[in-house]
Amino acid sequence: MFEDIQEMGKSDTARRLLSGVVAIALEGALVLAMVVVPLIFFNVLPEGELLTFLIAPPPPPPAPPPPAPPASSGGRVAPKVAVVDPNSFVAPTEIPKDIAPPSDESPIIGVGNIVGGIPGGVVGGIAGGVPGGVVGGLIAGTPTAAPPPPPPPPKRRDAIKVGGNVMESRLIRKIEPTYPELAKRARVQGRVILVVNVDEEGNVSDIKVSSGHPLLNDAAINAVKQWKYSPTLLNGEPVPVIATVTVIFNLK
Repeated sequence: MFEDIQEMGKSDTARRLLSGVVAIALEGALVLAMVVVPLIFFNVLPEGELLTFLIAPPPPPPAPPPPAPPASSGGRVAPKVAVVDPNSFVAPTEIPKDIAPPSDESPIIGVGNIVGGIPGGVVGGIAGGVPGGVVGGLIAGTPTAAPPPPPPPPKRRDAIKVGGNVMESRLIRKIEPTYPELAKRARVQGRVILVVNVDEEGNVSDIKVSSGHPLLNDAAINAVKQWKYSPTLLNGEPVPVIATVTVIFNLK
């Protein structure tokens, strides 16, 4: 009984081995056929299409010729009139047959279409020129009157000195000075005397310190710069003035 079982196992193994070998052979033959068949049976490109792709395209057509010039109308061209300078010497092209006698009158030269023009004039001018015109000037130019001279610059008047009371009466706008904080802490007070220049319009143009404490001078100058005076008149005309201004600083 055991012998029969062993013989059956051997036969099954042989069958399995045989079937595996056959399957591998069939798969190899199939793969080989798939690789070899396309190499044997391939599509050949048509010769006409191949030549069409390889031949270069034809060159573009040549450009059209330029249009012919328009035919002349046959009209006469106006001859150019030569301008001769009587002061220059020109050699003759041929020997004249008759020589005219000398004359004291200046020759008449045609300029453009005007007979009796002047060398250097403008073509198409007026016969005989314009009285008072300039050679080579504008056509039909007429003399014009000279422009009037510019008015003389206003004379700058020297500043006059006036008293402080006079300027105080002319004061229109007065700005009170700001007491410096440092001067307050130092308990500094007193007067600052300034010499001011007032222009013709009553504005303070320049300030100089005559006397005063250094802690108070800048505050006094900044305030007086903003003052406005009425103009000072001398013989009915405004003049600049120089005056003395006193600014008082008091601790309250």
